[in-house]
Amino acid sequence: MGGSMGGMMDDMMDDMMRGCRGDECGRDRRLNKLLYPQLMALPDLPPERRASVEQLAHHRMHEGIQQLATLSSEASHAVQRNDYAGLQEASDRMRVAWGEFDSGLSAYRALAEGQAPRGIALDWFRREMNLTDPLTTVPAHGVFGLSGFHYFTMALLSAFALLGAWMYVARNRRTNAVLATLRTGAPASPASSPAPRAGASPGPAVQAPAVASPEGAPQARTPASTTGSWVGKLRVARIFPETSRVKTFRLAPVEGTGALPFEFEPGQFLTLSVPSEGKQVKRSYSIASSPCCHGWCDLTVKHESGGIVSGYLHEHVQEGDLLDASGPYGRFTFRGVESDSVVLLGGGVGITPLMSSIRYLTDQCWNGRIDLVYACKDLENVIFHDELNQLARRHPNLHVSIVLSEESSEEWTGARGFITAELLGQIPEIRSRRIHLCGPPVMMDAVRNELGKLGIDPASIHSELFLSPPKPATPEPGQAGDTAAAVTCRFERSGKKAPLIAGQTVLEAAEEVGVPIEYACRQGYCGICKVKLLSGEVTMAVDDSLTPLDRSSGMILACQAKASADISVDA
Repeated sequence: MGGSMGGMMDDMMDDMMRGCRGDECGRDRRLNKLLYPQLMALPDLPPERRASVEQLAHHRMHEGIQQLATLSSEASHAVQRNDYAGLQEASDRMRVAWGEFDSGLSAYRALAEGQAPRGIALDWFRREMNLTDPLTTVPAHGVFGLSGFHYFTMALLSAFALLGAWMYVARNRRTNAVLATLRTGAPASPASSPAPRAGASPGPAVQAPAVASPEGAPQARTPASTTGSWVGKLRVARIFPETSRVKTFRLAPVEGTGALPFEFEPGQFLTLSVPSEGKQVKRSYSIASSPCCHGWCDLTVKHESGGIVSGYLHEHVQEGDLLDASGPYGRFTFRGVESDSVVLLGGGVGITPLMSSIRYLTDQCWNGRIDLVYACKDLENVIFHDELNQLARRHPNLHVSIVLSEESSEEWTGARGFITAELLGQIPEIRSRRIHLCGPPVMMDAVRNELGKLGIDPASIHSELFLSPPKPATPEPGQAGDTAAAVTCRFERSGKKAPLIAGQTVLEAAEEVGVPIEYACRQGYCGICKVKLLSGEVTMAVDDSLTPLDRSSGMILACQAKASADISVDA
């Protein structure tokens, strides 16, 4: 009985010293049983047992170093994915691996330096337990014949018991909160809710689900998001023509049944990759469907003149084909929890992310006011026209206004021209409401100007542009500007360099000289195009996907980085 209890105490003390649990503790405990007791008794060990300790210590150090190298790589990948839970797990395991190496080193010191092994073992023990005074200074026997070490151990075990009780109560509270959410649809209180995942919601701060509100106030439930965490193939289940130049591609799981392999929020987008001239070309497209449709998602794509990916989709892709995709990405989302009403301003195919929000809000029977002002060239180019009319009839809180700039038919009785301050001023309380804007760059600039005339705070205007900015033209020899030489971007690993014309990004320069840099969204959200800046300085309009660790280590986003002086990057 005494031996069993002593072994259990040894096991618990080993676990506390190692900071491990489960299978990891089992392996560390077995090695500690060999190393620590033998280290305490080293002066009396025969040569063959000293050799055994040396062999075990060497194994311990080797294992620790290997684990640290592996876990360092895992931690780096977790940072790139914004996977903070994975990063925490890697950090915990790194502490275990370091302890493994350190215990082996202690044994090596005892053998190699000729020091008193018992003293080295006790020093190591004090360091692991964060003790400042030597254990040997504790009186050998206290009250009831127990030593100070026994009292310390008992106090530590009591603290662990209290911690375990607290964790048990906290877990029950969390479980009850989750069950209440599943039964009623009402989210748990902020105090008991888990922290939302980084990057899973729009805007500068992560929004919590809407709490149960008084009658008449908007309510909506928030879907979980796996923003930017999925890469794979999707099957083209259906293709729907919307207008003469716009098609909707309904994408479903490859196997044809079940839920999509990712979750998304209304307004996010996917990045598609298609073959072109022997290489893969990527473009991003808004998800137009509601997140309530778990088995598929819709990408509504306009066939742009000269568009490589849009042309491939419109001219070559058929139902049943598989497409390479990644995502979802983006923070241009509205789920009904960010504000009690919303104004949606769209132009052309820019209606797609707005349509995702409209479909989602009406699916949820959200009762906040929704105002959509949608500008198009003519009636033939109005995307989702019939569906918008039907939704407006069924949901009185949805107000749809369509503005046509070149419609010649006298049958059209709606607004004509462009979105103006006069038209926007008719929207109730627009100056105090959240506004989402999406469309062609020229249209968006014009609408921002009109909103400014109404004195609307730019901070209340949320916008997103999926098109990459046009590459600046290189001046012809002899033209004005020829004397202003472009700065140079050197790609050290590839041994290549390229001129960086004013306004050009590092990614665009890399593509021109054939330096491979992985990318997806080209908007600064996904973080896939991270590269290390070795010299020089850059500016980035968007750097949302860079973590504090990325910034401190010199990482930049190639799709956003621009420079006014020579730079070099690790690519």
